[in-house]
Amino acid sequence: MELSSEAQNVRVKPYKKDFTYSYTEGVFPTIELIDYAPETVLRIIVSSKSANNSGVALLKEKCCAFNIPFIEDDHTIARICPKGSVMAVGIFTKTTGKLDAEKNHAVFVNPADMGNLGTILRTAAAFGIFDIAVIEPAADYYDPKTIRASMGAFFRVRIQSYPSFAEYIAAAGERDLYPFMLKGIDLDRFLPKIDNMRSRPRSLIFGNESRGLDDSYLQIGTPLRIPHLTTVDSLNLTIATGIAMHWHYQIFKD
Repeated sequence: MELSSEAQNVRVKPYKKDFTYSYTEGVFPTIELIDYAPETVLRIIVSSKSANNSGVALLKEKCCAFNIPFIEDDHTIARICPKGSVMAVGIFTKTTGKLDAEKNHAVFVNPADMGNLGTILRTAAAFGIFDIAVIEPAADYYDPKTIRASMGAFFRVRIQSYPSFAEYIAAAGERDLYPFMLKGIDLDRFLPKIDNMRSRPRSLIFGNESRGLDDSYLQIGTPLRIPHLTTVDSLNLTIATGIAMHWHYQIFKD
């Protein structure tokens, strides 16, 4: 693989949203990067302390297989990962995602926390939802914090951002919509007609961590609620997403 001029000449800096590249932090997310998006990799940088690390040895093998530059550079790692001991980083080019209109989607309206978003991406991959729509404004899903929280699942999913929910709907094609919100139908009372629901793809829709979805979403599809005790007013977004995706997986798995 021939390095771009950016890869050859640019001094890798701590991440900013307007960069054309991002990076992984840690051995396992970097392995996931090479396994699922090798064409985007600019270089792999490892610590001098990683000589006996089996994961780094595997990274080196994969770099040889894909002709990816493999560099030992403690200074760069310390500069871009100042808060922890990191054995490997993977520098990669950002790409524009495109969702598959024939697949099930998870839709996140204005997610604000990068760590939460990364955890959600990992949960989605675990329950078979690989197409993720993010409605702006939103946390930067290319931020290394998001990628690290996803444990590399970021590279297993397709992510596309939309300026508004209306623009997502216009692009997503005909599908069943399920907003998850406090005023929806309790999941344990919802009896879906499975055969009908299998006939077209589905979108699970989730709101912001602090505000959830507003009442306009009551007019969209079939609003659903995750039942819980009144000891708390709502569930954390990552928890709610996990419960909803597990419910979907259990109902629709083959």
